[in-house]
Amino acid sequence: MAVATTQALPVAIIGAGVAGLALAVMLRRQGVGVSLFEARPREALNEGAFLTLAPNGVNALRALGLAGRISALGIRTLGFEIMNAAGRRLVQLDERQSMQEAGAESVTLKRSDLLGALLDEALALGADIRFGHALAGIQDRPDSVHLAFANGSTADAAWLAGCDGVWSRVRRLCFPASPDPVYTGLTGVGGVVDLPFVEPTDGLMHMVFGDQAFFGYIKSDDGPVFWFDSFPLDEAAAMAKPDPAQLAATVRRLHAGDPPAVRRIVETFTHIPRGYPVFDMRHLPQWHSGRVVLLGDAAHAVSPHAGQGASMAIEDAVVLAACLDATPLPAQAFAAFQTLRQDRVEHIVKVSRRIGSQKQTKGRVALFLRDLILPFFIRLGSRTTRAVTRYRADLAPLEKPSI
Repeated sequence: MAVATTQALPVAIIGAGVAGLALAVMLRRQGVGVSLFEARPREALNEGAFLTLAPNGVNALRALGLAGRISALGIRTLGFEIMNAAGRRLVQLDERQSMQEAGAESVTLKRSDLLGALLDEALALGADIRFGHALAGIQDRPDSVHLAFANGSTADAAWLAGCDGVWSRVRRLCFPASPDPVYTGLTGVGGVVDLPFVEPTDGLMHMVFGDQAFFGYIKSDDGPVFWFDSFPLDEAAAMAKPDPAQLAATVRRLHAGDPPAVRRIVETFTHIPRGYPVFDMRHLPQWHSGRVVLLGDAAHAVSPHAGQGASMAIEDAVVLAACLDATPLPAQAFAAFQTLRQDRVEHIVKVSRRIGSQKQTKGRVALFLRDLILPFFIRLGSRTTRAVTRYRADLAPLEKPSI
């Protein structure tokens, strides 16, 4: 029996999230064989609420040929407005000029719509995608990677990409000394709901620093309300499976004293299926070892406060594919990939962590100072945000971004 050479083996991807599916599309466009393994059933891709793709994320989708198709699935998100619990506007930023300079507009869309579009494209390009395959073991060999799954099946691959999220099984197996994800102290909930009585927000994400929680929503002219809520919760309670009716009651209670627009929305909630404890990753010194590399949240979990998690995952896929195209030896390509990406993503992790800390401010004096200085810091920080969102992974993936 002939022994298969490394060149004849496909690339293995673990995880059918944003990073994994985007990488599958990029590699198939380069003619590389791809086998993607996801532990959950296919229906799990319908889970989750929504996300916002920043201009850099939309531009990265251009490399996948999907920017227009995916942008059409969501709501143009052109800026934001922040109010305090008394209903006083603290700051409003219109980002249209910055987005025009970046060459793309932000878009808010259902997570399931993004994953569905990526999955459809990967399948159309011939990727082999298998659900119900929970990774059990990895053998990193000199010329291949051998994978074992909990269902008893095995597979061999030329190399392996761990795209399996913040609790990455690949990271725990191949990088046992790596730090664990860190709970930020905040838990999020969110959803998409038809509420005709809510006025359109004209492309602005409306956000409110409530007395006890941070609420945000956006609505197009005749579309549903995309809403999210973020509130402090101890880790044990955050990790426990909540009762949907009780979770909805908690959200209503947290916002009972907040502005009328928020109360009218949350008072419609009778069941919230689940909460999402917010974790991020401290510095991970090494993203690759032998024929294994980490992407997306597996390498650098970004909490949602900066709105960059999905965009960073798509950028990762574009940049790694470019590195492999330029340097076909996996170890060299992986090293180049980490060099190009690490400073940028770790900067965004820190920014997101800082934003999240503002949502946990308590005490009358602290709240007064926050409301006083927040507009200044947001406008100052918008300069950094513009530098982040102007990066074009689709045009210059092998150039190291300044941020």
